[in-house]
Amino acid sequence: MSMTCRLTTAGTATVIAVLALAGCAGSGNATPEAHRSTLQPSPSASPSETPTADAALRNLTFEDGGALSASTLPAFGLEVSALPGWKQTGEDQTAGSREYTNTDGAIATITQQRITDLDPTVGDRAATAGLFTASGLPADRLEEQLLPTATGGTAQFLSIAGHNTDGSWSATVARAFTKPGAALIVKVQTSSQEALRPDLHDILIHAQVVVA
Repeated sequence: MSMTCRLTTAGTATVIAVLALAGCAGSGNATPEAHRSTLQPSPSASPSETPTADAALRNLTFEDGGALSASTLPAFGLEVSALPGWKQTGEDQTAGSREYTNTDGAIATITQQRITDLDPTVGDRAATAGLFTASGLPADRLEEQLLPTATGGTAQFLSIAGHNTDGSWSATVARAFTKPGAALIVKVQTSSQEALRPDLHDILIHAQVVVA
């Protein structure tokens, strides 16, 4: 698999920690960057939009990703108005990302990107793990996350969390979609380990994965 994505960390080094993040979306430090073509964030997307045949998939397991067409557009339907205490504080259209800040100082970065060199034959799970391992992060520490879909189901993601050298804690939750060649990424950075899980939970339960 050809992979140009990489993960960057908030500090000069990161100690990967064992954090109980799995399942925190109801049903883990850095942001993967992708090869140049990006998807623009779509925080206004909502479950009320007319679903396509692909969007009609209730659940998006890694195996279900193979049923998507190459023309689909995975995105987050995050509505920041549904997140008390959070507000949008930045946007990078070239990276396809938006930044949100909580009143407790936590920072969440939501990224939607096209990845032009994903191999559709490897499957979504292997491609997602590749987003992390391409930067030397341990595949055996990746945890599964279930994010809600706009159709009332769940979508499988992988995550990793750790303690940065600047004292902060961060978690990244990511999913690669090999058929359309795209990645959805959530990163949350907090000042303490205790704040990481609830702040990440706030973002993930409102992410609402949409496939249009």
